[in-house]
Amino acid sequence: MAAQPAANEVINALNALYQGASQGERDQANAWLERFQKTTQAWTTADSILGSADLGLESKLFAAQTLRNKIISDFGELGEQGALSLRDSVVAHLRNARSGPQPLITQLCLALADLAVQLEAWADPFGDMTRTFLSDPESVSCLLEFFAVLPEEALNERIMLTTEFYAQRSATLLTQRAGDLIQLLVQCLQQPDLKADAHTRVLVCFTSWLKNGEITLMMIQSTPLIELSFAALKAEDSAVFDTAVDAICGIIFETHVDRDDDPGVVQAKNMAVEQQLVSQLTAVAGQMRADPLVADGDEERIQGYCRVFTEAGEAWMHRIVHNIAVFEPLVAALVDCMRFESLEIITMMFDFWSTLADRVMEYTSSCDPARRTLTGVFETIIDITIGHVKYPTSYNANDARGGMTAKERDEFREFRHNIGDVLKDCVRVVGQAKALSRPYNIIVAGVKDTAQLPWQDIEAALFALRAMGAEIDPQENEVLPKIMDMFAHFPAHPKLRYAATLVIGRYTEWTYEHPQYVQFQLNYIAEGFKVREVAAASAQSLKYLCQDCAKYLAGHWTELLKFYSEVASSGTLDDNDVIDFSVALAHVVSAVPEPGTAAAIEAFCMPIGQELGALLQQRDLADGHKKQVALLLDRFGVFLRYVHIEGNEPAELLTARIINDSWPLVSAALQRLAADALVSEGVSKFVRVLVEFYAGVLRPIVAQVIDAVVQAFQQTGLSVYLWVARRILSVSGSLASEESVALQLVAGMVERLSEAALALFQQTRFSDIPETCEDYFRLVERAVETAPGYVINLPSFGFIFQAAAAALEVNHFHAQMAVIRAWQQMLGPTKRHIRMAHDQRSPLQQLAGPAASSAPPSPRRQQRRAGGPDAYPVHRIVELCAEHGFSLTVKLMHGMMQHFGREAVAEAADVFASLAAIVSDGPAAVQAQFDSPPAATMYEWVQAVLLQIPDASFPAADKQTFLASLSGDIRAREWLKVKMLIADTAAVFWRRNTARG
Repeated sequence: MAAQPAANEVINALNALYQGASQGERDQANAWLERFQKTTQAWTTADSILGSADLGLESKLFAAQTLRNKIISDFGELGEQGALSLRDSVVAHLRNARSGPQPLITQLCLALADLAVQLEAWADPFGDMTRTFLSDPESVSCLLEFFAVLPEEALNERIMLTTEFYAQRSATLLTQRAGDLIQLLVQCLQQPDLKADAHTRVLVCFTSWLKNGEITLMMIQSTPLIELSFAALKAEDSAVFDTAVDAICGIIFETHVDRDDDPGVVQAKNMAVEQQLVSQLTAVAGQMRADPLVADGDEERIQGYCRVFTEAGEAWMHRIVHNIAVFEPLVAALVDCMRFESLEIITMMFDFWSTLADRVMEYTSSCDPARRTLTGVFETIIDITIGHVKYPTSYNANDARGGMTAKERDEFREFRHNIGDVLKDCVRVVGQAKALSRPYNIIVAGVKDTAQLPWQDIEAALFALRAMGAEIDPQENEVLPKIMDMFAHFPAHPKLRYAATLVIGRYTEWTYEHPQYVQFQLNYIAEGFKVREVAAASAQSLKYLCQDCAKYLAGHWTELLKFYSEVASSGTLDDNDVIDFSVALAHVVSAVPEPGTAAAIEAFCMPIGQELGALLQQRDLADGHKKQVALLLDRFGVFLRYVHIEGNEPAELLTARIINDSWPLVSAALQRLAADALVSEGVSKFVRVLVEFYAGVLRPIVAQVIDAVVQAFQQTGLSVYLWVARRILSVSGSLASEESVALQLVAGMVERLSEAALALFQQTRFSDIPETCEDYFRLVERAVETAPGYVINLPSFGFIFQAAAAALEVNHFHAQMAVIRAWQQMLGPTKRHIRMAHDQRSPLQQLAGPAASSAPPSPRRQQRRAGGPDAYPVHRIVELCAEHGFSLTVKLMHGMMQHFGREAVAEAADVFASLAAIVSDGPAAVQAQFDSPPAATMYEWVQAVLLQIPDASFPAADKQTFLASLSGDIRAREWLKVKMLIADTAAVFWRRNTARG
């Protein structure tokens, strides 16, 4: 009698959920229902609701979903007799629902399928369900739905089965019954009194088993199932059509899979089916061309056809290349598919054309008939592709947005980028001269008659030229010279100028081999800076021209620098374009012969320093001035990054002087503007260039640089300063003449930054400052890796250790990964040292360094062996793990089971295993007492954590099983098994709880 009141509570909660007056009321109802679904009472209550004739669809759907979730997650609560009883009840509910709404039928079938997968006592689900439902035409759809979902549920990862049980059960349910299923499907097709949707259900069921691999082509070649699939493709009803597409793609895929078998076996098994499919697909190609729904632009219809032909093309790639005469109609259909206007649809064929190009080049020669035929096909694809990349005729070139929404512009750019790969594939097959000729002919026509050919056509041809560039040899002399000669005759249209300028930038390697074009191209690019719409393309192309043709431009560095100053101050360039121009100048200056290099460097750098100094002398800096400070630092930094002066002593001396003289300005910018987002980023990027490319030059002032970075973070808490500190760590060995001095320097930096970061973390939740959390723990990871002996022995490291445990609760994925990887770096080496000491049974201090070799040890290795200041501090890590290991265990287990990203669990499990190894073997290893048994601390900590987890979320029996396995693995020192055990347990917990519903 208890079920009825509970059912009433559920109904009331559902009413509140769907009809509640307030969000709070709905949230409260939802929370109650979620808790209810985890109770044992949910079994009988849900069954009662399903058996009530007075309740509506929403209530019964919830009840069916509840039963399914309980079957998946809490099957062990039923017992064998309870499960059999539930099976009988659900079968009865399904019979009663046979004429009802399809969603309820599906949910009940899913629940029955999940029972069938797990309930070994249900010996013959196939026979039992067939006998129950096949005799009644009204019930056949229920039977077919059950069989359709059964293969999918057998693979449901939320159902926890052993490998052995799964293999045995799937064989019983599926493999041994595949032939019976085909007979059943054919029998259903032959019954005249079935419901109208029965044929569609047959196709759905057939496709499900086919995709699961239980049905082979040999099993269906003499049945009407293939014919049925193609007949359904003619249906106007979209649901039937989509089902037919799925079925045909499944059939074709089976031929693809079988292709990897022995060729003789393939021919014996599948040749008849394949020939049948080729013939059918030829007819489908004609059907597609004549389909009125396709003519009307029905995208779903078009996508269905294209799926079928693409699946066939990918499955029969080898046959196409080796027997083009047979498969030419299929290739023609794929070409037709490429003509459709939907960018989303034709994108699905890009992989096919790429792979086909690979196969053509791999298996055919230039005189092969297949190569000749497919060359013509790829030439056509070039023409079609150029048509697709055209801007729409409604595009307004005078509007910054072009009349397109931001989303439309982004999608169009992405599409053009992706389809460019198809053009590269075409070049490989067609050859560069023929490929270049296709867009060239369009350009010629456009230049001759601009009134007849819209600018969109010429721009598309120019885009195609740029996309083909990666496959064009710099020595090409047949078509590209003609194209380059035409640039002077292009119509004065900003879009054409923009596209042509980018073409120049793409072919600068070609220009290097044809230096007669350098001057014209430089002038062409320079003119583009005067047109706002073209300026960005000019900056980009100038960068590449100067990079590849620097030796031809070195004599023009003074003119370029003058032009740079004019353009940079004109306001026509965006900041990124100014940076590109700066990079271009750096390449040219690098090519200037001595004694001109030093003069060129000074001519670029000195005005920047003067302008920067003038700005920083102003009492009040407006936002525009701050932005200019950041841009000047960016320009200065990228110039120093790309100018190459190695071996040029005058230039090196000058650069060293410039860097030392400029540092007071950079320091002043930090002191005044450390909190400004743009300036902080500009300074940090500049410092990165100094430490990574001029570490030797920086040595006299490196302490000042580190001090400035630390103070900036202390003042602002901006994560960018942690980022640049990590860059400093990465080159720490170059920052001082002696490595120990450099390591002490960076360890001091880490300590000061940690004090500021830890103070910040005490005031603010990690999840509220995820970027700072991420950058700080990336810094910790690098610091422990770079200078473990110095960093781990810092007075503040104990607090860092505790903060790292607390930070595991951060709910941002990248920050989570940074914290977990910091833990891997803190614990992993200690685990290895302990294992080494344990295996060799010798004092730990003698094994802290690298493995011994026949060569005499270096002074540093001797220092490590003697327990010097940078010896690996195993004792310290063991001590901290013993002291704070429980809190770390809590955070790790809660994170893995509840809130870590699934990709993070494996690495977190690695940390868990390292912690287990350290707390188990660490104390004994440190004392070289290896004969004593490992401590049970980790086991006790995990046991305490499990006590906090309700049995409804983690059943008591599963806890005991887990603890028993953990205990055995710890005692056996099987740390890899510990890692796998905790990862698997966390996955089961997550599926049972977080993934419910």
